[in-house]
Amino acid sequence: MQDFDVFNNVDPQLVEWIVRNGRSVQAEQDLCLIAEGDAFAGLFVLEQGTLIISTSQSQADDVVLARLGVGSMVGEMSWLESRPAVARVVASAGSRIRLIEPTSLTLLQRPGDPIAPLLYRAICTKLSLQIQSQNAWIHRFTASVQEPLRKVLLLFAELEEQDVAWLGQLGQLQRLPPGGVLLEQGQPVAALYLVLAGDARIQINSDGQLKEVGSSRRGELLGEMSLLNAAMEGASARVDTLAGMELLRIDKQALLAALAADNARATRFWRALARMLSQRSRDQLLDRGLAQVSRQAEQTVDADEMDLEQLSAATTAGLRFDWLCRRFQDQGG
Repeated sequence: MQDFDVFNNVDPQLVEWIVRNGRSVQAEQDLCLIAEGDAFAGLFVLEQGTLIISTSQSQADDVVLARLGVGSMVGEMSWLESRPAVARVVASAGSRIRLIEPTSLTLLQRPGDPIAPLLYRAICTKLSLQIQSQNAWIHRFTASVQEPLRKVLLLFAELEEQDVAWLGQLGQLQRLPPGGVLLEQGQPVAALYLVLAGDARIQINSDGQLKEVGSSRRGELLGEMSLLNAAMEGASARVDTLAGMELLRIDKQALLAALAADNARATRFWRALARMLSQRSRDQLLDRGLAQVSRQAEQTVDADEMDLEQLSAATTAGLRFDWLCRRFQDQGG
């Protein structure tokens, strides 16, 4: 995992809020802040020392995922997804941590709270760097089969109907013919893309050879990593299509400007994107046989209750996405 220094890479208002609302915790000796499989207990931001992140695997010792430095934030994944923690987090002896407890985070749910979009966007950036680090070793393996509409269900379940209409107004239909290239690895990415129809092929250049590492299909997002990380030197992969695609193209600068003007909408958008990235990071670990303690902990959750909640959200999200697709089909491009 790459370090994301909250204290030097987010809005000063958010830093002030963290310091004001967080409780200082001192690790006199090695201190377990988060046990894998536990429910959410708070967000932790490291002020001094080191955090050691590890996760379990079947019939083998735990795997150390990262050693993180000052400014690192942990605990956000179990908060975003209301699921067990996927890793064990230990603060080394002498570390000092700022703990933001669930009660403080609950207050951010107030409509239009100015801190909420700043926090969710910071989490998005942190998770995007985390996923890029995971990709460095995941791409050595055969790519996993991706579930269709996963991203759009998470995104549109969080947004409101007015937000979906707003995205439709902000975006433009882009058609890519068979064999067309949407993004070239290393080239600038000026927009966020939502796939309305068709499939994309994702490849990376490895030692001068293109290697297919995944695919995106109807309902998937493309370009979100560059939206979050201004330091990225262009697209992280080459994206093309064999049979053609239809996409909603949303200009990155126009999107950011519109979000900056509406705290409530920005909160919903960044929270939805954070949940998408969190699930992607979790799935990468699970698909590689890691986070086994977390997997076992989830099996104890009331499956019927979870299924009903997910079904309701998925149904609503699917209807919103279908409406957006029809909107552009009715326009005839």
